[in-house]
Amino acid sequence: MKKRVTLWRLITVGCLSLNISQAQTPKPRIVIDRQRAMQMNHEYTSEGAPAKVDKKPAPVIVFAFDKKDAIYKTGENVHFLISIKNADSTAFNGKCQFRLTDEDSKTIKEGDLSVVAGKTEYLTTTTTPGFIRLYITAEQNGYSDTNYATAAFDPEKINASQTFPSDFMAFWKKEKAGLDAIPMNLNRVEFDGPDPNFKYEYIDFQNVEGKRFYFVMTQPKKPGKYIVSMRIPGAGVYKRHVHISTAPNTISIELSVHDFPINQPIESYEKVIPNYFRMINGRKQRYEMFDIQDREKYYYRSVILGLWRTLDIACAEPNADVNKLMVAGGSQGGGLTLAIAGLDQRIKYIEVQCPVLCDHTAAIRQPGREAGWPRVLDAVEKPEYLQDAIKVSAYYDNCNFARFIKAPVFLAQGFNDKTVPPSGTYAMFKLITSPKEMYVEPFSAHGFTPGAVKQIAIRSAEFRKKYFVETNKRDSWREGGDGEK
Repeated sequence: MKKRVTLWRLITVGCLSLNISQAQTPKPRIVIDRQRAMQMNHEYTSEGAPAKVDKKPAPVIVFAFDKKDAIYKTGENVHFLISIKNADSTAFNGKCQFRLTDEDSKTIKEGDLSVVAGKTEYLTTTTTPGFIRLYITAEQNGYSDTNYATAAFDPEKINASQTFPSDFMAFWKKEKAGLDAIPMNLNRVEFDGPDPNFKYEYIDFQNVEGKRFYFVMTQPKKPGKYIVSMRIPGAGVYKRHVHISTAPNTISIELSVHDFPINQPIESYEKVIPNYFRMINGRKQRYEMFDIQDREKYYYRSVILGLWRTLDIACAEPNADVNKLMVAGGSQGGGLTLAIAGLDQRIKYIEVQCPVLCDHTAAIRQPGREAGWPRVLDAVEKPEYLQDAIKVSAYYDNCNFARFIKAPVFLAQGFNDKTVPPSGTYAMFKLITSPKEMYVEPFSAHGFTPGAVKQIAIRSAEFRKKYFVETNKRDSWREGGDGEK
């Protein structure tokens, strides 16, 4: 057996002292079984394990708009152009059913439409900035299918419903000071990776609430000054599918938002997954719903602080170019990217897609809009907690973090996204004052169409070249939400 070597050293980051334990051996292997991990995640949700879906010979419904971007002025008619084919690809003829809803899924109108030679259309408008959806259902030989499309009306005029607490930033500065007072107790374990020119490490440290925070960091072995790139994952409770990055001239960070290691055999996660679910109001709810009535206990408090300390560690690396620090992520990762960018001015560039935590109070204060994921006010444990939960939600809302973002922001959003309502994204985006660009795609949901993926890669690369550096890194678009419902 090889002898374990421990090296203690002291590094200063600003006024923060880091106690580092660096173990060179053993070098654990990476164990990845994403299929089993996702199955475990579904087994612990209220929906249960996913059922096998058999493809049925139902009609195929396809939408188009008279405007390519599906963005209209209030009072202007949107033309939903609908094509329907039978299962054998012949044109559908007859009646189809329609249901027009607001973004919050409340029915505005419903009825039948006549379809001739596979074609029909529906015209409508609204006088309020926001989004409307049209659902079409068609049936053939007892088999039916439903599809939907979403149109926007003056979305740039949507205002945030969330209030801004006068002590918002004071609260987060106090929380960071409390974190800084906790000894880091940093552990670093090197392991063998695919490229011998890179150094690979599992790293974990002490966080608030007695939790630990875990991430993987890779960087070139050759001394130099390199971009620091942190990617935050989508939501879910399972073993992280850790992407071991070897991006050129980059210190890459991949992390978990949960306090369990990311380098263990898959069987070890079956024991901890139930801890991230709780019965609330008769339903099994996940961690993102926990304790929203208490701003010192809400689940994302420890996550945001963990991200902040991760950046402290990254910026202390001798090879780190602290003037080239970027953060990226999709869904939960996108929402947390915006949050940490609002708190940490060291971040110089961010890329996000379909970001969560945007305008929690939208459904309560602006009828017709849906609250941002995770719709946390729907799962308050007791009725008497609701008013406290509304107040606390403001401290975890990107409509407030956005006000403090100084880094350039590239964002992508789909109009058909029913996990992350596009109105919340627009309301948040309006509050960002740094250089910004939003790419929208009307037919993308919580995940983008192949055409949108290509456009995002092109547009984000152009934006990144203009405001940050030219890279070929596309990791931020590899992953949207994981199991977010």
